[in-house]
Amino acid sequence: MTKEPSASFIDAVWSKARSGDEAAGVHFFRAQQGDYISLPYVEFLRRSFALAKRLPPRSSEERRILLIAANQPSVTLLAFFAALCTGTLPLVLPSAKALGSPAALAECLQNLASELSGYASVALEEGVLPSDAVLPDMPIVRLPPQLDDYPAQLYPSTAFGRDPGDIAFLQMTSASTGRSKLLAISHANISANLEAIRDTLHGGAHESVASWLPLCHDMGLVGTTLFSFFHGYPLYVMSPAEFVKRPSRWLRTMSEKRCTMTAAPNFGFEYAERFVTEQELQGLDLSGLRAAMIGAEPIRLSTLEAFLSRFSGVGFRAQSFVPSYGLAESTLAVALDGEPVSPRVAKVALRELLPGHPVRVLAEGRLGVGDIQAVDGVSIISVGRVVAGLTFELLDDDGVAVSGEGRLGEIVLRGSSLSLGYFDVERGPEPFERGALRTGDLGFVLNGELFVVERKKNVIIRNGRNFAASLLEDKVAAILDRSPQDVVVLDENIHDPASKIVAIVENYMGPSELPGESLSALRALDLPISELRIARKRVIPRTTSGKKKYYLCRQRLVDPNTLYSQILSLAGAE
Repeated sequence: MTKEPSASFIDAVWSKARSGDEAAGVHFFRAQQGDYISLPYVEFLRRSFALAKRLPPRSSEERRILLIAANQPSVTLLAFFAALCTGTLPLVLPSAKALGSPAALAECLQNLASELSGYASVALEEGVLPSDAVLPDMPIVRLPPQLDDYPAQLYPSTAFGRDPGDIAFLQMTSASTGRSKLLAISHANISANLEAIRDTLHGGAHESVASWLPLCHDMGLVGTTLFSFFHGYPLYVMSPAEFVKRPSRWLRTMSEKRCTMTAAPNFGFEYAERFVTEQELQGLDLSGLRAAMIGAEPIRLSTLEAFLSRFSGVGFRAQSFVPSYGLAESTLAVALDGEPVSPRVAKVALRELLPGHPVRVLAEGRLGVGDIQAVDGVSIISVGRVVAGLTFELLDDDGVAVSGEGRLGEIVLRGSSLSLGYFDVERGPEPFERGALRTGDLGFVLNGELFVVERKKNVIIRNGRNFAASLLEDKVAAILDRSPQDVVVLDENIHDPASKIVAIVENYMGPSELPGESLSALRALDLPISELRIARKRVIPRTTSGKKKYYLCRQRLVDPNTLYSQILSLAGAE
């Protein structure tokens, strides 16, 4: 059971910083110098207090939202905590790189300005947008990029005095199936979820955390950054761009700084396994890493196996993986497998995935134990048990509770980590109906552990049978010798049960003609592919956390401006 917080989140962080270990703090990677610049938490917060004095004054309603547009994690967090200590609601925006260009960020700001007119101001890091960019008509605070440009203030400029039930910050949903929404996260929500994460991970007094995750996403903001500030754990931060440029920096940080915890989506572990060179492995020691949380997208057994095989020689252990399941709507964590054991795997039949019906489990096992890959079927990774403070149930398509283990249902959540609801600028947060969140995710319980199968809207229904898109993508990727990250499988029209099943493959530099055996294998899948679209450039739209946007993929199928190098109609596929 989680206890009700007696103080606001910012009060708790400030109190921990003042009374905690002075050696604990936040460390920001500097690419040019190749090292970290370090600040004790109390020093960093005092610099944010100075920035708070520069924020536009607000009444009870006006200018109560601060849009933060910055590239550097240090600048983003200074603005975030400055807003918290004044009672302004920070909202971290995706970077220009994540959105695709500075023009896309400027457009994002303009769109938010129209939606939040009169209620928001902008904290903008210098150099993020070009000098000729058209900026929104709202107050703008320019943020210098260097930490030295933020003098420390000894005491907060205002008394915190926030109630635990008040909104602390706004969070964008990941928008994997629709337009992004704003969520209102309270001080009590964040405190409850961060306590639950630490308790589930059996966190001690001397943990340390490494992260490259974007701060606009709940896994990066909550799961690593606010988690470290709240518990006083040393935090080593680099930007996503620095990770992508050289993923070995992430591993080198954990090795040299003896980090005990980290987190990344499936993509991050796959990317590191593929692009860290043999030379960069020299001298690495990952034996100190005890909790490597993986989530935010489907967790693939092939990724876990490849990462373990590649890095076990430098101390990484199977039991260090912590499969997780989370949602911005629940602040972050819903379930974690925090026990020090190898992740549990269930092989299930791809057919018969119907809510309310039993899942046909073909085999069970653990990562690194036996050869579960030899068993036919698809691999689903356990995400452990729901964290303290949350409860869940599974519902069938009629909204009836699914009882018993091994039956598929939509995951519905209740509890203290559940956010205040989707945020409306005039009405405030709109609570979830009856205090429950219907996640849209399908899962089942086995041996008391939760297995998440698929996002409900990404389930393809054909002739009364359900097919999980991510599982089909695994099979198409294997046939074409591609990464599942480069493949999308979807029905062309979700409202037409006879529409084509399309596979999109991006970043393809292979032969212009596919081998006949590959085409035959695509036709022979449980759900045969009707059409294959191949592109050499990135055409699959994604959220900032890497999730594929299926609804936008469907739009691009009929967009004449989308460039495919090949469009193959697989005659006889259906």
